Amino acid sequence: MNNKLLGMINEYVEKGDFIGKVSDDDITRAEETLGVTFPIEYTEFIERYGSGGICGVDILGVEGANYASVVEFTERFRKLGLPKKYIVIESVDEFIYCLNTVKDYNVVRWDDISKREINRYRTFDEYLQDSFQEAIDNWD
Repeated sequence: MNNKLLGMINEYVEKGDFIGKVSDDDITRAEETLGVTFPIEYTEFIERYGSGGICGVDILGVEGANYASVVEFTERFRKLGLPKKYIVIESVDEFIYCLNTVKDYNVVRWDDISKREINRYRTFDEYLQDSFQEAIDNWD
């Protein structure tokens, strides 16, 4: 994670915003369940924070040995047609943000009605920084 992201989190974090550090074994279990390898930027985020976010943004992740929100949401949307190369990183009611786990590691917007994949961000960190900044701008 870049310094700008860390600064945003440190400035706006409140108690209970993040689950907290999770083990490598818990992350590996989630990857194996989904049949993917998480991109490094996402892995760094969940190693440090587990899941959660600031100012109302809620990033799905791994909450411990017995539960991973990224697994629950990804499996739910795969049943609705989400391609297997994606994992769900945020649910925004009418659509979801998904992280590509193959090759480009870009973030797309997807919904279960149109089934269209709309490229939104080049990397997880770019997505996270933009999402947090928008939330901060609307928070103040």
